[in-house]
Amino acid sequence: MNVQKAMLSIGLFLLRCSIMILVIVGIYKLGEYAYTYGYSIVTNTAAEPVPGRDMRVTLTSDMTTKEIAQLLERKGLVRDADIFRVQLKLNKYEDQLEPGEYILNTSMPPKELMEVLAGEAEEEDEEE
Repeated sequence: MNVQKAMLSIGLFLLRCSIMILVIVGIYKLGEYAYTYGYSIVTNTAAEPVPGRDMRVTLTSDMTTKEIAQLLERKGLVRDADIFRVQLKLNKYEDQLEPGEYILNTSMPPKELMEVLAGEAEEEDEEE
């Protein structure tokens, strides 16, 4: 009887340890994912290194920001459409994107893409 109690105690101890390890690993992985996602949002890293590739993009007035972000991801201009949508919102460009035809480069960082699509980069070029 004592052997059974000892084995049961050891089994429960191992089960508790296993559950605790799983919880710790889960919290670690969740933290790692949250950090990576947050870092991706605040960094201004281009999809490709310089010189990149020029891509023609046409925005229409009926396109949503989700459709625009997905188009940019398909063209290789941004790495992740969802992250680009969050960047648009945080940089207050969400409602400023202008319809039109653009030639964008895959080495342009997201902030520069937003400026061009909002019509701000063209104004700066004209002033110079």
